[in-house]
Amino acid sequence: MTEIIDRRLADLVAGDLRDIEAVFINGGRQTGKSTFVTSLGERYKNVVYISFDDISLRAAEAITPGSTFEGIKEGLVILDEIQLVPDTFLALKSRIDSLRRGTSAGKKKLKFLLTGSADIMLLPRLADALVGRMYVRTMYPFSAAEILKTPGTFLKKMLRAGQEPAINEKSRGSHPDIRHISKSSFARIVPRATFPQLSLSIKNKDQWCQSYISTLIERDVKNLSDIDRIELIPQLLSVLANRTGRLVNDADISLALKISQPTLKRYRTLLDGVFLTFLLPPWHKRIEKRFIKSPKIYFNDTMLLCHILGFSPAEIALKRPDLYGFILENFVASELRKQLSLMEDGSSLYHFRTSDQKEIDFLIETRNGGLLAIEVKAASVVLPADFRHIRFLSESLPDNFLRGIVLYQGDKVIQFDKKLFALPVSALWEM
Repeated sequence: MTEIIDRRLADLVAGDLRDIEAVFINGGRQTGKSTFVTSLGERYKNVVYISFDDISLRAAEAITPGSTFEGIKEGLVILDEIQLVPDTFLALKSRIDSLRRGTSAGKKKLKFLLTGSADIMLLPRLADALVGRMYVRTMYPFSAAEILKTPGTFLKKMLRAGQEPAINEKSRGSHPDIRHISKSSFARIVPRATFPQLSLSIKNKDQWCQSYISTLIERDVKNLSDIDRIELIPQLLSVLANRTGRLVNDADISLALKISQPTLKRYRTLLDGVFLTFLLPPWHKRIEKRFIKSPKIYFNDTMLLCHILGFSPAEIALKRPDLYGFILENFVASELRKQLSLMEDGSSLYHFRTSDQKEIDFLIETRNGGLLAIEVKAASVVLPADFRHIRFLSESLPDNFLRGIVLYQGDKVIQFDKKLFALPVSALWEM
């Protein structure tokens, strides 16, 4: 029997449905969206589940948009993979507007829960039609905290004024061998904090990853855009994988692939749109410095990244030591994004780099301007020099600076200054 893992998004989405008529669950294929919405539906008395992966339902909906849910008066309507029937969006808008014109009781009787495997920003008919009528949530693969059943509130605590970094031994999960991220335990956490099926049941992980990428290219990328040279996508993924955690240089990449920069940018946008990759924007505010304004490239799932590179997580440190630090950084980036997706305080994730090479891997800015700086070190020892760029930021913006963290591969919490701490990478999920 497959283990059931509670998703941290559940209570947030349930709250959203009490507040508004429709909620859209964004996320890549196989992140568990269908299982999630089905489980969430058990909280409701009347549930209708409609999957547009079913070709018959999709055909019926294409002929008469809105027909699949036309006669439903109350309960929860789940519309799975709605991006496959874009003409349904206007029908849904009309139905929601009709509900709003009715009584307040009528508004509460019928709710819509949508899922899609493409970024909503690439689906303008959905985004435009349902502005003000739905909330959007993103579901990622399992976070380390979800699969290990640990708190996973690192960002919430680090962004809270006066919260001292500490790891509660009683809160640790049931996997003592990956409490602290060393090079050996990195090979154990990456295959767990990944897609549910890959994490829980698949033994031939390489075959699953290859099949996943092929299906994504052949189905979702083609659905989003009619591209001429789809055979270039695997090559592009390989180039980007070897540059993960680094600044995007479209001129170099387009030259390597022998395609134009506009074509390259369109292909990259598609990869972002199906949740394979993401760009981390630069932060450039309020300091009298020139900033590098290029984004950095990362992969949403580190297990897929390792597969594209041609090595298992256990082999990366030995066979590609030049990339190991970047792969660890990619893992941290994905975990930070997963935690941010559960927070509603308006915090945003950036990277920081000035033209004179002052660089911080990650910078989280709160809605009111507070700054949390995070460096990632693939080492078991932290030195004062590892904080030099974080110190520059703290001295430049003392009123905004919350604290600086160096995540490293040791097992101790070490305080270097009032607001500067070295923490094990495992603090991401243990805190």
